[in-house]
Amino acid sequence: MKIPSPKIVVLIAVDPMKDHRAVEALRIALGLGSHNEGVDVSIILSGRAPFLLAEDTSDIIDGEILEKHLPVFIDWDTSFSIAADAEVPPLYFQGCKTAPISLSDIATTLEFTDRVLVFS
Repeated sequence: MKIPSPKIVVLIAVDPMKDHRAVEALRIALGLGSHNEGVDVSIILSGRAPFLLAEDTSDIIDGEILEKHLPVFIDWDTSFSIAADAEVPPLYFQGCKTAPISLSDIATTLEFTDRVLVFS
């Protein structure tokens, strides 16, 4: 009998232009989702974290690492949830899927998930 994987939410609220933990959070999400191509991992970006998906990563700390990870999320068809009050970049990395999420929906999502990792 196969035991189902827990649903995991990774909430990133760290400014990637000021702190390396934003890229590290995506790296961790990648590792957590690697056993089933990200099916059980949801990623919510708030604050300035949507800049992790920016077309131009030159101002992002550890941007060269990020450029290696984003294509995997695109291959997995991961949709990044963008908080309603988040600051967004002018252009997203080609192929990134995003969807808006309200603050109340974030609260509901966190309430009904098995595991939550918060980077703020």
